[in-house]
Amino acid sequence: MLKSIKKLGPGFVFAGAAIGVSHLVQSTRAGADFGFGLIWALLLINLVKYPFFEYGPRYAAATGESLLHGYKKLGKGVLIAYFILTFATMFTIQTAVTIVTAGIAASLFGTGS
Repeated sequence: MLKSIKKLGPGFVFAGAAIGVSHLVQSTRAGADFGFGLIWALLLINLVKYPFFEYGPRYAAATGESLLHGYKKLGKGVLIAYFILTFATMFTIQTAVTIVTAGIAASLFGTGS
């Protein structure tokens, strides 16, 4: 049993990293606010993201190296672009996580207005 649970570990870690606020909260909220009016956007976004979630882990499993090492092989420009993109988006992502967490806390503890 423990051996089976250990096999699930990497999948849980990947799911925890890949499924975030946008999947659990914002998609549900969009459905509640707009019904099926925005389902096209959710489908499009997931269609665009799917190759990255599918082939990133496959690359790492096949080569035994991380995606960052693969980007480095493509040239320093690709690696620099990755870091710039990560740095540019990290503030927005952290803000979204903080706002959602604050909203949940306000609902749970009745501190909101």
